[in-house]
Amino acid sequence: MSRRRGFSLAELMVALVISGIIGVALTRLVINQARFTAAQDGSMRARAGARSALNAIMYDLRQVSGGAVVGASPDSITLRVPYAFGVVCMQVSGSTVLALLPPDSALYANARASGYAWRDSTGLWIRIEPATEASASPAICAAATPPVLALSGPTRSYASAVTPNDPSTPDGAMVVVYQNIRFAFAPSVELPGRRALWRRVLSSGVTDELVAPFDSAAHFEFLVGPMLTPRMTVPASLDSITGIRAVLVATSERAPEGKSQPASFTLTSDLVFRNHGYF
Repeated sequence: MSRRRGFSLAELMVALVISGIIGVALTRLVINQARFTAAQDGSMRARAGARSALNAIMYDLRQVSGGAVVGASPDSITLRVPYAFGVVCMQVSGSTVLALLPPDSALYANARASGYAWRDSTGLWIRIEPATEASASPAICAAATPPVLALSGPTRSYASAVTPNDPSTPDGAMVVVYQNIRFAFAPSVELPGRRALWRRVLSSGVTDELVAPFDSAAHFEFLVGPMLTPRMTVPASLDSITGIRAVLVATSERAPEGKSQPASFTLTSDLVFRNHGYF
């Protein structure tokens, strides 16, 4: 009867060494892959935060007109943002009654007037600020002499009364109603110890934490003149600002595995808008 020959001790030792090498290599591969995935996830979260902040700022900037900038600093910018347009019907009991184009219902329902401006015959905008707004009956506009028709949407007409009135405002003058909105980098409530981008409606005090977190390097710069020259300091005349450079340095909420600092992503965008001193 033949005897089966087993593995020698040397062969077992070689097999164990090879298995150990392969095991260490596989472990390192899995760890590196997990760290790479975590780093990519952190980077994607930071990138998404920067883009969300840019979209929020652009939404309001698209609506601004002349004299848009009320205040500015590297950490904040305050803008006059229109939310309703129309024409003057008449002056009634200290208020200016307006026939409004049908506004965006969601925007209009949440807006609170900071002021309004009317355009004179020379094209100059006259600003009345502060001011309040209340609903008015479209019948007032229909009864005006000469009549000013209330512009109609699919199912209803819109009219508004703004106070105080400007007696010099002629019937039929074009009017824009606006609210002052401030975007600012400030300490986060959702993520204590971190920074967030906030949006505050000054006339109502409504404040929203839009996006967090941001690095302390996130800031606003100011584009000045026809060449859109960027400046870190606020120009003496706010009317000279022709746009802002948003330097959005967003970060992930936590440091990825194997890293001591959160992932970050810098999105720099020049936002040009009309800001002449018309009103």
